[in-house]
Amino acid sequence: MLDHATKLLAVLCTAFPLLAGAAMRPGEPALTGEQIESRQDKMQSGYVGETRDMTLTLVNAQGQESVRKLRFEGFEGTTRHDKTVLRFDYPADLKGTALLTHEQADQDDDQWLFLPTIKRVKRIASSNKSGSFMGSEFAYEDLVVRQLDKYSFKYLGDETIDGKDCYVIEAVPRSEKSGYSRLMRWRQKSNLQEVRTDFFDRKGELLKQRALEDLRQFDGFWRATRITVSNVQTGKKSSLVFENLKLKQHLPEQAFSVQEFNAVE
Repeated sequence: MLDHATKLLAVLCTAFPLLAGAAMRPGEPALTGEQIESRQDKMQSGYVGETRDMTLTLVNAQGQESVRKLRFEGFEGTTRHDKTVLRFDYPADLKGTALLTHEQADQDDDQWLFLPTIKRVKRIASSNKSGSFMGSEFAYEDLVVRQLDKYSFKYLGDETIDGKDCYVIEAVPRSEKSGYSRLMRWRQKSNLQEVRTDFFDRKGELLKQRALEDLRQFDGFWRATRITVSNVQTGKKSSLVFENLKLKQHLPEQAFSVQEFNAVE
């Protein structure tokens, strides 16, 4: 005979599937959101440097598309102080526009936008990092490689999504300047890679959903080759497709300095 507590747990797990996943299995240690995210972050360590070609497609609410071509370069710094550059190659009116990011672990990241039309670098204020990056559904704060220290995490349980067995994690931004009140993230158990993330605005309403597709390994590191962000409030969508991914590239750190960035035309 089942005791009252066991019956109650069975009812709750049937009504709320996430609770079923959160229940500990015999002999299984309790998981925390921080542990899951920390393990995934450690899997990223050692990439040294990274380059990739990117196609950014913007889709408005009427389904009309516009395409941009970019190049990405990343430099692995110590203790999540990575540096990245995004450069536009197409269309002609955006060619030369570039975004430089110096990640600062649990502090506000430093970001600069180079605008070739006025040949100057504009620093992105912390209060503006929730804004749209060049008209896309990607915010400036989304374009950060290592984000472990920027959120507090809570493991909510398990769920199957797109046929993948996933951990479900809630992430709450530590910075009051973030454009999000919280995130809900699904990580595939087999490799800890993100499958989907839901972003909630400062009012707590669902703002957009991010899907990572076509996961592959490059030099032993998992990478999605397509990321799509859909804004559920406006009906707009942006997708990034990656090609020619190369890791363990020994790029000079000086190339990611503000001085070098400012000199690019």
